[in-house]
Formats: sequence, structure tokens, C-alpha cells
Amino acid sequence: MKIPKYQHFRNSLLDVGIKPTNLMFGGLILTALIVSIPSLKKHQAKIDLIRTEIKHREDVAEKLERQLSYEQRQAQVANKRYESCLPVVGDEYHNGTHYFTGIKEGDKPKDKITRKNLPTGTIVCDAHGNTGVVNRDGAVSYLAFTGDRDVVQKRLSRFRGSQYSQPVLGN
Repeated sequence: MKIPKYQHFRNSLLDVGIKPTNLMFGGLILTALIVSIPSLKKHQAKIDLIRTEIKHREDVAEKLERQLSYEQRQAQVANKRYESCLPVVGDEYHNGTHYFTGIKEGDKPKDKITRKNLPTGTIVCDAHGNTGVVNRDGAVSYLAFTGDRDVVQKRLSRFRGSQYSQPVLGN
């Protein structure tokens, strides 16, 4: 007697230890997985986007922490320099007097009387919290900034109205 193909297939599965119902459920699961692949891809894309955003935020936070550390070190240096710096005034007169001016990297403050460069190593400062050191070329270098207005004001108040000849910056 001839066994139908279905019966032969069923018997073959049973011989290797697979129940036909297990095969049917496996097929359903495989079909469900194939159908859900686009959904899984969208979900994975969202997860990747979230990971990228988290990484970006961590990078920004790390940069901000480094910046804060840099600013704190700079402020320590500037605060120490304000104890002995020479405040710089502008070269032009307004209402018969020189006024404090800002300094920047590369400025060349000069003695107001002799018009010569200040000696190498002279620490100069301005009314905005910037300090620097005069290098061999007579230019301001190694700028450091402090936001402590009390430190700045304390130093500048020692020079207001005095006969002291402050270094000037030409425009």
C-alpha cells in the first residue's frame, strides 16, 4: 500500500524527533519574525539615535568640564598676578586724563615717559580681568583672565589719581 506524501513527511519528522505541531509553530514564529523585520529595523534605528544623542551630550559635558577646569586654573593665575601687576592705560587722553584700557595677546605696552617697551617679565593687567606677561619682544603673552571684580577693582583703585606713570597702549 502506498503511503501518501503527507504521511511519509510526518513519519520522517517523527523519526528524527520533530513533532509536526512543533514544525508548524516554528513556521509561524519564522513568518512573524520576517514580517516584523521592518519594525525591528525602525526600533534599532531609534535606539542608535538615542545612543548617538547620549554620546553627544556626554561629549559636550566633558568639554564643559575641561573648559571649567581651564577657566579655574586661569583665574588662579590671574588673581595671583593682580597682586603685583601694572595696570595699562590707553595712549589717548580724554578729558585731560588717560583711562584704563583692555589688553590682548601681542599688545606692546610702553613706558608713558620714555616710550620704550616694558622690561621682559613685567606683569600687566587691565580693567577687564585680563593679565599678561611682557615677553622678549615687548609684547603681551600668556594671557590669563579672572572674573573676580573685587580683585580687579582692588588693584586698579591703587592707581587712580596717583602721579605714577602707568604703561600705555597705542592704538
